[in-house]
Amino acid sequence: MTALCDLADIADPGAREFRAEVDGERRRVFVVRRGGEVFGYVNACPHVGAPLNLEDDKFLDLFQTSILCANHFALFEIASGRCTRGPCVGRSLIPFPVAVRDGMVVPVE
Repeated sequence: MTALCDLADIADPGAREFRAEVDGERRRVFVVRRGGEVFGYVNACPHVGAPLNLEDDKFLDLFQTSILCANHFALFEIASGRCTRGPCVGRSLIPFPVAVRDGMVVPVE
């Protein structure tokens, strides 16, 4: 499997967007880093399906403790993708499973 990037290429905490195959189609995905852990999601808000970010690689709130939908200010838990505030409370982001292997962020099938 092809690596997305070096773990060091993602700020800690921080996030980075990629294009990857999801269910047979190329999609926008992003990976959030918190320490040595990474969490991946499809870049689509469950409210309307729009991308979460308005600026490149900007997915976290001001405190860098939650994923932020910049369109509707919904907040999502980093580890689970579950919406905790906003118009999609209780719904979740679509997971894009990733892992760190030999210092590289890789998709997991």
